[in-house]
Amino acid sequence: MTSLTRRSLLMTAAATLWCWPRGDRAVFPSSPFELPSSAENAQRAIARRAEVPRVFSHFIEHHPPLAYAHCPSLCETAGGKIICAWYAGSREGAKDVAVWMSDLDRTDSVADRPISSDAPVDRVPDSEHRTWSPPRVIVDREIAVDDLDRYLRKVGNAVVFADAQKRVWLVYVTIALGGWSGSSLNARCSLDGGATWQPSQRLSLSPFLNVSELVRAAPVRLESGEIGLPIYHECVGQFPEMLWLRPTSDRLTVTKTRLTGGRTFLQPAIVPLVPHRAIAYLRNVSPARRIDYQETTDGGFTWSPPRHLDLPNPNSSVAALRLSSGSVLIAFNDSASSRENLTLAVSLDGINDWKRIAVLDEQPKELFAYPYLIQATDGLIHLAYAWQMKKIRHVAFNEAWVERRLSGEDGSAGERQP
Repeated sequence: MTSLTRRSLLMTAAATLWCWPRGDRAVFPSSPFELPSSAENAQRAIARRAEVPRVFSHFIEHHPPLAYAHCPSLCETAGGKIICAWYAGSREGAKDVAVWMSDLDRTDSVADRPISSDAPVDRVPDSEHRTWSPPRVIVDREIAVDDLDRYLRKVGNAVVFADAQKRVWLVYVTIALGGWSGSSLNARCSLDGGATWQPSQRLSLSPFLNVSELVRAAPVRLESGEIGLPIYHECVGQFPEMLWLRPTSDRLTVTKTRLTGGRTFLQPAIVPLVPHRAIAYLRNVSPARRIDYQETTDGGFTWSPPRHLDLPNPNSSVAALRLSSGSVLIAFNDSASSRENLTLAVSLDGINDWKRIAVLDEQPKELFAYPYLIQATDGLIHLAYAWQMKKIRHVAFNEAWVERRLSGEDGSAGERQP
């Protein structure tokens, strides 16, 4: 046997051991998407009519500054605290990259300090005192290596979310070899709202070559308490998938399904509209340079073929959210060629007749990327995104502000803000 053959066999055996999954029980969607009840929708409709339009802006910054900050995600904890998690370091893919976290307590939140609703969002100042806690590391390469007992070169994208039992989960990417195509997914659980974290588990998604799976967009909850987490594959082909998660104690049981195949779609953002129907908005890496979408009418078991929206996409991530009115709000880069702006638009049905309502940031040769949207139980909408890839910007607003921008009562509907 030649040394080359021996080396190939050893590498194959190592890859098999690395990729082989644990014997977790399969999980598939077993109930409809969780949506606000009719009573909750009625209350939110009343609130929309009664509320004063409000919008707020803050930065989450490292002190001292780090060169690169990217890929934020948000969730609300049981106590009403908003958590933001992102990765930061000297550059994307560097060994010093870590997943960081900061939190915003409702008792010291943007909701307590309204500003004029007709001020352009990009001119809204930060509040006079810091509202986000100082960033702290929750996963870095050393922590992941110790937890997972595997060699790792770096960590990357992370998504934070809460389950029906109010446990907080972090699903994050690790890479042992190569770039993003060599990634694997892992999870950590916090039983105290993000203050401390249990050891990580590696999510086993296939019996072989359990790599090249990444996470980016917000999860959806099912009425059963299970969770649908959008992920995507990025080796050889590029296509969107779903992880169906069943939280048990401090571990996740998982099954993976595919939305579509191909080489051009990434980072699905899922918006449930009715209990069994949802839309997935897709980042498009093809020359078409349009946001694509798919629909499911059976709770996520099957999806329609991708179709173009009448919105541009410069090969960039998007975020979307169903409003209490049933309309869909989307955050995206309004360009076919660059990420130099971050824009909000609304559609009544989530597919047609998109109306731009605000430009949150716009500056030539700068990057504003990877938006993430959630709506808290108090009705406030929270948006986070990478601001010039140097820090995280947080913008919060209520549905009354969205409706005012949409109606043009302040003269702004359909117009870019300065």
